[in-house]
Amino acid sequence: MRSNRRRARGLGAATAAAAAAALAPAAAPAISAAAPAAAAAPAASAAATPRGATTIALQGAAAKALRSQRVALSARKPARAGAKRIVLPVARGTVAKRATIVHRGTVTLKRRSGGRTRAVTLTGWQTRLTAARVTVSARLGAKGKRVAVFTAALPKRRAALDATAGSARLSAATVRLAPAAAKALRTRLALRRLPAAPAGRAKVAATKLRATSRATTPPPGGTPTPPPGGTTPPPARQCQGFDLGRVPEAGAPLARPANETVRDVTGAPMLWYARDSWIRYMNIPDDGIVISDGATAGPVENYPDPTDSFEEPHLSPRFSYSFGFQFQPSGSWYDPAADTGRLGYTGTVHFRYAEHFIDLTFKDPEIELNGAASRLVFTVVGAGCTNLPAKRVAVFSLTPQRPTGTAPYAFPSLSAKVAADGAALFAGQYFTGDPWGSVKSLQLTVAP
Repeated sequence: MRSNRRRARGLGAATAAAAAAALAPAAAPAISAAAPAAAAAPAASAAATPRGATTIALQGAAAKALRSQRVALSARKPARAGAKRIVLPVARGTVAKRATIVHRGTVTLKRRSGGRTRAVTLTGWQTRLTAARVTVSARLGAKGKRVAVFTAALPKRRAALDATAGSARLSAATVRLAPAAAKALRTRLALRRLPAAPAGRAKVAATKLRATSRATTPPPGGTPTPPPGGTTPPPARQCQGFDLGRVPEAGAPLARPANETVRDVTGAPMLWYARDSWIRYMNIPDDGIVISDGATAGPVENYPDPTDSFEEPHLSPRFSYSFGFQFQPSGSWYDPAADTGRLGYTGTVHFRYAEHFIDLTFKDPEIELNGAASRLVFTVVGAGCTNLPAKRVAVFSLTPQRPTGTAPYAFPSLSAKVAADGAALFAGQYFTGDPWGSVKSLQLTVAP
């Protein structure tokens, strides 16, 4: 097997590190072997009322953009919000290898634009804290979709999680306004600009949380008992990677119809563009992105489309954002009359960031053209702390598009969004409907 490691290009090491810290996806715990659950947590802690809050001191480019466009923040008690900070009191929560904290109160952002008042109310606030990452999320409206609002990768020992004491703490950490939240606020408040950029300093102080079964305590005596005639076994590794145990298997491939208009596909070159922030995040010195089994790296370029990170594509850093794959004619077909088809490819793209517990392999993509049900399916494998056996996963939905021309049938750009199964794959860091790149330069050559 031949493998090619792709490195960050066009950026210095400091810039690449900053991009990684700013744009890292959350690391949710994996299912792993663990010591007995923390049943020894005091009963009084489980019964006591949780206390504390998550506080965001608003500062940085995103906060300045809100202030400069006269966006006013207010809150419904017991939450508090204003020009300088947001305070979200703890309602309840759990703690083990991660803390999940549910908050009370809502926060409303409001501004006058075009002779009318525009407002967005963020409800159902939650903080998820691990040793590697903090994510503060909310719903857009009372029943809207949940989006990450503030997020940050954390240096070592910045967060403190104690299941026995029922506490979760985070000393001040710089958080960014997440891309999905920036886009939603720009649209709903009719803002000229709102970057996915530093938004403030976050602190978390929560006590009297409920310990969950994923918490671990050392066995009596503090060390494992050695087996007869053997040595003391090493402690079980504590993972904090993606928990992928519930990712569904994709449904059966799109069946070839018995229509006279259906044609075999003899060629179908394309480039899969991954999400720009993901590529910047994964370009790291020691791990990063490895391509093999026939996959190829696309050109080093500015990202070709506007994104939440860079509304002007020419300002985006230059990387190889795309991947090509070897087309497999067997089983590939296209019906020009119905504009439906299925295309198979081979090739492997491996994303690995050991320090943040990510080890995901995307291989052998399948493109299904089927109107609103169009999708991009990968066989996905998770190794190490990213716990996923090999399975076909409908990771992305594709926006349908009519082809231009007939020899070949050309699809310049099929935008991709995270599908429901993809949201499960990414452990909730990316939500259903979030933009996640595209399939570009797809050209179908069909048999007579």
